[in-house]
Amino acid sequence: MERQIERRRQLEAERLQRIKDPKSRIMGIDTEALSAQIAEKQAATAAEKALASQFDHQRLQQDAQLAYLEQERLRAERTKAQYVDQFRATEQGKDKSREYDLHDPLFKKNDLPARCSDDDPRLSVSGMQKFHGEDLSYAHRTKVQQEELKMWNDEAIAAKQAGLARDKEMDELYAARALEIDQMKTSLEATARQARSATNVAVAEYQLAQAAAKREREAAAQMAELQDNVEEISNNLSGDILTENPAVGRSFVAPNRLRPDHYKGMSPAEQATFREAMSLQRSMNAEKLANDKATEAAEAAMMENMRLQGAYQDAQVAQKRAELRKQLQEENQDLAGKQFASKSFLDSKVYNNAIDASFFDQFGTTSR
Repeated sequence: MERQIERRRQLEAERLQRIKDPKSRIMGIDTEALSAQIAEKQAATAAEKALASQFDHQRLQQDAQLAYLEQERLRAERTKAQYVDQFRATEQGKDKSREYDLHDPLFKKNDLPARCSDDDPRLSVSGMQKFHGEDLSYAHRTKVQQEELKMWNDEAIAAKQAGLARDKEMDELYAARALEIDQMKTSLEATARQARSATNVAVAEYQLAQAAAKREREAAAQMAELQDNVEEISNNLSGDILTENPAVGRSFVAPNRLRPDHYKGMSPAEQATFREAMSLQRSMNAEKLANDKATEAAEAAMMENMRLQGAYQDAQVAQKRAELRKQLQEENQDLAGKQFASKSFLDSKVYNNAIDASFFDQFGTTSR
C-alpha cells in the first residue's frame, strides 16, 4: 500500500513538472519568427524609451534653468530690500529727523547750564539778568537760524535725490536682469522647437525609406515571379512531353475533344494565342504598376504635407505645453500629498490585517 502511495506521488510530481516545463508549450510554434518579432518589438521599445529619455533630459534641463532664474530673481529682490532697509537704518533714523531735538530723552543732560555768562541769550526776564529791549544778538540769532533751516532743507533734498537715484539704478538693474531672463527663455524654447522639428523630419525620412524599401521588395518579388514563369514556360516548351505528336491527345470519337490522359501540348495557333494573352497581361501589369507608383507618389506628397502641418501645430502648442507643465506639476504635488495621506490612513486604520507573501505560496503546488 505504501509503495502504491509513493508511486502515485512520483507520478503526480512528474506530471506537475511536465505541465510547468516551458519547452512543452512551444511545440509546433515557429520560434525563430517569434524571436524576430520579439527582437523587433524590443528594438522599437528601446528607441521609444531613448526618445522619451532625451525629451525628459531636455525637460529637466529647462526646469533647472527656470528654477535657477527664479532663484536669481528672488535674490535680486532680497538684495534690493536689504539696500532699502540699510538706507532706512543709516539715513532715515529717528536721530536724523529735523525735529529730533524736541523728542530727545537726553536733552536736559546734554543741555547747557542755566547761565554761562552775562551775555547768555538764554537768560529769561524773570531772572533779572536781561530786560526787554536789550536783545542785541537778535539779528545774528535769526540769521543763524535761517542758515540752519536752509542747511536742513538742503540736506533733506540731497538725501531724497540720492535715494531716488539709488532706486532708479536698482530698477534699471532689475529690468536688465528680467530682459536677460526673457531672452534666455526664448532661446530655450527655440531649442526645444528645433529638437522637435528634427525629430519629425527623422520620422518622416524613416517612413519614406520604409515605403521605398517596400516598393523595392514588391518589384523584386514581381520580377522573380515573372522570371520563374518564363523559366517554367521555357522548360515546358523544350521538354520531351511538349515535343511529342499533339495528335495523340485528340479523342478518336470526337476529334474536337482532347484526352486529358494523352494530352501532349498546345498547337502552334494555341501557343500564339497564349503568348498574345501573356503579352496583354504584361502590358496590363506594367500599366497597373505605373498607376501604383503614381498613387504612392501622391500618398508620399500628402504625408509630407501632413508632416509640415504637424510641425507647425507643434510649434504653436509649445508655449501652451510649457504653461500646462507647470500647472500639472503643482496638481501632481497636491494629488501626491492627498494620496499619501489617504494611503497612510488606510494602512494604519483600515487595512490592519494585510495578507503577506506566505498566503500565495500555497497556490500552484499540485497539478490539480
